[in-house]
Amino acid sequence: MCGLFGFSAYADQPIKGLSDLTNALAEQSAVRGIDATGIAFCRPGGINIHKEAKSAYSLDFKHSDDIPALISHTRHSTQGDEKKNFNNHPFYGKAKGTRFALAHNGVLMNDEELRKSLNLSKTKIETDSFIAVQLIESRRVFNIDSIKYMAEQVKGSFSFSILDDRNNVYLVKGDSPLSILHFPKQKIYIYASTEQILYKALVDTKLFEALKIGDYEEIPVEEGEILKIRSDGKIERYHFHYSYYKSRGWWEYDGFSAYRAFFGQSTGDTREDYINALKSIAAYQGISVDVVDALLEEGWDLEMIEEYIYDYEYG
Repeated sequence: MCGLFGFSAYADQPIKGLSDLTNALAEQSAVRGIDATGIAFCRPGGINIHKEAKSAYSLDFKHSDDIPALISHTRHSTQGDEKKNFNNHPFYGKAKGTRFALAHNGVLMNDEELRKSLNLSKTKIETDSFIAVQLIESRRVFNIDSIKYMAEQVKGSFSFSILDDRNNVYLVKGDSPLSILHFPKQKIYIYASTEQILYKALVDTKLFEALKIGDYEEIPVEEGEILKIRSDGKIERYHFHYSYYKSRGWWEYDGFSAYRAFFGQSTGDTREDYINALKSIAAYQGISVDVVDALLEEGWDLEMIEEYIYDYEYG
């Protein structure tokens, strides 16, 4: 659906080449979304967010090596025009003096329902994801309980990354993919939506030597877990009640396959629209979009490809 990536560095001295790391992660994460790209990090006085309605392939993020933590997002638009930059991730939030930034991978189904039932303020931001910021802000304080409350209120598919203004990173795991590596000698955690993205990105960074010799560790994170990576490098784990919104995934469109949704309901959508939807689903599952093109070239029909993608995750 979209891509999450970022890092948390806790070394006493700045780590050289951090902007190179950011750009390598962004470029590899573009496979999960090319409609917009954004990053957020702390600077004196608050949270700095830089986002544009452009693919990561055409952006070059520049920041100093003394940035302790950064969260980022590559977007595949589903709700909210990416040309209106306020619809793009990360989003800014504030609760009881604490500033934070939030990015989301997935699709939330009950944002309007929550906004009405909880009497949350109207907003010009059109994306379903922004309800997560509003839910945290509604608790009047930024803490683990507020994040847990948010994660238990939303329905749909998600993982969230959150950065507060004290350089703590929070990774909230629903059913959307998330992979985390820790390099203890370099004193840095790095995360992305999939392992494939992580490893491909690190080949082009100064961490590749450590990667080659296995001088790192994988950090597990389970569905229903909040992983707090503190600014001092310590990890705290918390849990929330996570329940699946749909038995097979967000693309089922209330029980219909993608094929029936596009061609059985007189939507006016085309075969190309359906292929693009399949590529979005494939990227969400961690399958390269090139695989869809290869299967099409081999003569697979669209329903067969959809079933292949389904079996990849659930078989």
